Amino acid sequence: MPVYGKAVKRRDKRFIRGDTQRFGGHWRQRNVRTGESWDVNLSGWSGVIELHGLDDELWYSVACTEMSADGRAVATIPPDAFMGAQWDSRRHGTWRCRVTSPDGGTVKTIGWGYWILTF
Repeated sequence: MPVYGKAVKRRDKRFIRGDTQRFGGHWRQRNVRTGESWDVNLSGWSGVIELHGLDDELWYSVACTEMSADGRAVATIPPDAFMGAQWDSRRHGTWRCRVTSPDGGTVKTIGWGYWILTF
């Protein structure tokens, strides 16, 4: 059964300094012969949300606390995450949501895009 790994579409995100943010990615697969699609069961997987500068320097990372059977990996970013003085100059960049299989043999990016930080 050939399975097509559809390209992950870009999704841009605005973070508000001082607010709690729930954020993550969603993984679906599709059979190219039948057109049937389904959510990938992420139970037992681990995930991480990473915020990078435009030069790809890692600025922030948080583990996903929800890994669901319906293909979702969700992290909660606490309200104090962007309160440090370093965030005064870190106003935008790129983000990625990566998931890793229980055996560590598979790592997938299931979400990505650009982000901005507002006050």
